Formats: sequence, structure tokens, C-alpha cells
Amino acid sequence: MKVLHLFNEIQFSGAEIMYANAASLFQKEGVELLAFSTGKEMGTFAPVFEREKIRIFHKPIDFRPFSLKGFMYYTSLYRFLKKEKIDVLHIHRSSLNFVAFIAWLANVKCIKTQHSTFQNRKFTRPVAILRRLILRKCLNVTFQTIGESVYENEFHYYKNPSVRINNWFDSKKFFPVKDELEKLAIRKSLSIPEKAFVLISTGACTENKSHKDIIRALALIKDQMNVIYLHLGTGELEQEEIVLTKELGISDQIHYMGNQQNVRDFLVASDVYLMPSKFEGLGNSALEAMACKVPVILNDVAGLRDLIENNDNGFLIAPDYRLMAEKILYYFENPLVAKEKAENAYSFVVSEFSMEKNATKMIDLYKKNENSTVTYGSAKQY
Repeated sequence: MKVLHLFNEIQFSGAEIMYANAASLFQKEGVELLAFSTGKEMGTFAPVFEREKIRIFHKPIDFRPFSLKGFMYYTSLYRFLKKEKIDVLHIHRSSLNFVAFIAWLANVKCIKTQHSTFQNRKFTRPVAILRRLILRKCLNVTFQTIGESVYENEFHYYKNPSVRINNWFDSKKFFPVKDELEKLAIRKSLSIPEKAFVLISTGACTENKSHKDIIRALALIKDQMNVIYLHLGTGELEQEEIVLTKELGISDQIHYMGNQQNVRDFLVASDVYLMPSKFEGLGNSALEAMACKVPVILNDVAGLRDLIENNDNGFLIAPDYRLMAEKILYYFENPLVAKEKAENAYSFVVSEFSMEKNATKMIDLYKKNENSTVTYGSAKQY
């Protein structure tokens, strides 16, 4: 079976990382993964796909709707589907709706993943509902959602039933340290002071990720502890964040690390993971931290709420850097509580977000027809 994944640019983000991690599992079950970049650039994560034996293709969408150039593009996509004998077209880019029609013409099963809890405004919502209805009823598109918040948003706001298959993490790449000695050894290899209280975030520097809140929180607590913040990721707002760091006089406390391959080392060397996003479909990076038994502080927003209940396996806070500073201090002053929450978080993600469990569900979805997979009116997982 051949499955073609359609992305925007192939970047260091949730879906790309998940499928790269699970590539061997899919291949073992007879599912060949191919990736198609439709963005302006191929994307910086493309070499990882190649390393995992995921064939990649790049054909930018740079035309206006209903143009001759667009007609030629979709004609070539149709030919590609036929030539490569694609069995399933899996759409990840939210704006790629017309390609579902091409899949229908080519007699290729189509799955569209909804990654976000985005909601249209009132006057455009009916159009969005109708678009989903047409895709589902006329073009036999199966919608898949990545977690409970996205499922509920699709079902209640857009009247769009879907198959819920939770995102996953790779337990072979993200797992706890064996003991404190291993943690100290990793800190030494990363040149992190042994006695420092280490904060970490992983993700792009964007408005949504709100890294500036972490920087402001750090400025409030820097005199109360020996604290360091490991900032993993790059993006459009990185320079603004660096400027803010200098303005607040905490350049020595913040280490801008860029994108890293050995993310697990940085996680297990840390004491608290922070994710102050304004919204998430599901926080994959938070999953990875929880899988490494790192205590977390997450904003109380859609997507991240899926990961914590009653603050028993981490803290959910209102989006406010002062509250974040308070919870960081609480973890610092109560290490036994931090350890308990981290243990609970680990048990939770292993149970609900296992790669072996959820990637297998995705394989089953590929192999079954739509009528046997969609559960109408139910929030149950597939």
C-alpha cells in the first residue's frame, strides 16, 4: 500500500516528526509513505524523511484559483497519483481541499487530518460547514482528528464527524533518565551547571508559542534561584525575543539553542517544561517532555487541556507570565510534588499517546473503507 502525505513545507513540526518517527512501523506493516511538499520551499525537515526512507517530492502551489496554471498543476497531480499507484492521499495542509476532488477522480482514498481548533467567524462558518459536508458526502473524504479538543471542535462547531486518532510520541526517542547520575552526566555533556534549575521550551518562535511570556516570567524569578532557560527552536520572532532578553538583563540565563536533533537530552537535563501557547491542536512537544518525566506548565487552552486533568499530572494556567513564574517557583520549592506530577504525566502519555498504539490505528484507517471507520456523534477514539 502506498500513502502520499500532502504538506505545506516539510518542517520540524508535529505531523512530520510523528510520521518520520513511525516510518519503520508503517513500512513493517506494508505501508510505503511518500511526502509531497506544496510550499514555496521543500522544507528543512525533508532530509529526515529521506533518512527514514520516505520518498519526497516538491511542487509548489503558486497559482490563483481556477487559473490555467492551477488546471495544469492538478492535472499533473492526477497523473502522479496514477503513475505512482497511490492508494491513499493523506492531506495535512488545511487549504488543500480541491485535491480531494483529484483523488476522487483518480479513485484514490482520501483522508484529511484536522490539526487545529481554529474557528471561522460567524459569517464564514456556514461556508466552512458546507465545504466539509461536500468533501465528506460527495468526495468520500474521511476526516481524522488528532485529539479530543480538535474532535469536539469539528463535531460541535462544524457539524463534522471524524475519526479521532490521538497524536503519538516515539518511546524509543523520548524516555526518562534511569537515575540522577545519568541526568548529571547529560548536563555535563551539554555544559549545563549541575546545580542550576533548568527551564525548557521546544518549538518555533511565533506569536502563538508566546516565548516572550517565558522570558518575562524568568525575569521575575531570576533573583530567587539559580535558573537557566534552554530555548530550543527558531522562527520569525527569535530576534525580538533576543532583544527582550537583553532589555530585561537576563542574557546569561537564556540559552538560544536553535533546532536540535538530540531533543531528549535537553529535556531530561531540565527541571520544568513550559508551553505557553495561545492554542494548540495537541501539544506534541509537551507529550515528549511528559514522556521524559519532566514536570510541565501549560497554558489552559484548547489542545493542551487534553493533556492535563485536575492538575494531577502538571499545571494548567491562565495565559499570564506572572502565574507561570508562580508555578515555576512552586516546582522549585516542592520537588516531591514535581516528581509526583511527572510520574503521573508519564503514565498518562504512555497509555493514551503511544506510537505503537496510535500509528497502528492509523494503519487500520488506511486499510479500511470510510463507512467502517467514521463514528458519527461519538467522541470515542477509532
